[in-house]
Amino acid sequence: MNEVPGEAMRAVARAYGLGEPAGPAVYAARGELGRIWRLETGRGSWAVKELLVPAEERGARGDTEFQLAAREAGLRLPRPVMTVDGDVLLDGRWRVYEWVDLAGGEVVSGAELGAVTAGLHQVGHPAWGPADPWFSEPVGPAGWEALAAAGGEWAAALERALPELVALDALVIPPAPESLTTCHRDVNVENVLRASDGGVVVLDWENAGPARPAWELAKILVDLSLEDAVAAYRAYRVADGPETLAEPAGFSMAIAEQGHLLEFYARRALSPEESEDNRARARARLRTMLDRPLTPARIDALLAAL
Repeated sequence: MNEVPGEAMRAVARAYGLGEPAGPAVYAARGELGRIWRLETGRGSWAVKELLVPAEERGARGDTEFQLAAREAGLRLPRPVMTVDGDVLLDGRWRVYEWVDLAGGEVVSGAELGAVTAGLHQVGHPAWGPADPWFSEPVGPAGWEALAAAGGEWAAALERALPELVALDALVIPPAPESLTTCHRDVNVENVLRASDGGVVVLDWENAGPARPAWELAKILVDLSLEDAVAAYRAYRVADGPETLAEPAGFSMAIAEQGHLLEFYARRALSPEESEDNRARARARLRTMLDRPLTPARIDALLAAL
């Protein structure tokens, strides 16, 4: 549903001190966790994010502090807006940013992605807690068994990939607590986009949290083609990125997240309680992931190329 009640948006405008809406909010985009609305008021243009999964203020405040530190360090991102009471969230469902005009249809290069990642890792913002199991713990035998038994149109592809997916779990090691900083944890070509004026802007910070930067770098590289991954890594190092990759265990974060994403999308695709839009998006994600899963051979090939 690409509309939101006017009274809800007026409540958001009042809570964040945005000014009186000049008209209805316009649907702009959506991701896995939220929808973006463009709201025009007498004070400017705003990106109002409607969270599809309710959030907690503590986590939102943590990612906002990281965003502000990144802006201070020179990274380009939409400025987060606080409520007039000093909160990040309204009712656990809404948050607001300044609007940034994007260049439609353009994809940033691997080199640009690597340079942005170097800037993010130079921030060195302290972690506010331990690593989330989503990013640090493998699915495990019971999880893979349940996923294989769940069925679905992707079952045959999953069955073919399963031996290597299980083998990957053996590579995962927990990150040392002292190695953690706050990381974006969702850097990719969907969240690093070109602005209309030609600059590069980093979006979707709600997933930020404690992680090991080197392992985030590995996670970013495995989403790219081998050629783009090499270009990204070189650009990262040229831009004084502080991390290196030298062993398969450095891909622990990528391995853990791949498994949990496959679980998440399978549950969503099969759930009768989800909207057809959510189920269709989940099926598409599963097809994409299982067409080119991360495997031990891919990790070896990437390490050799780097």
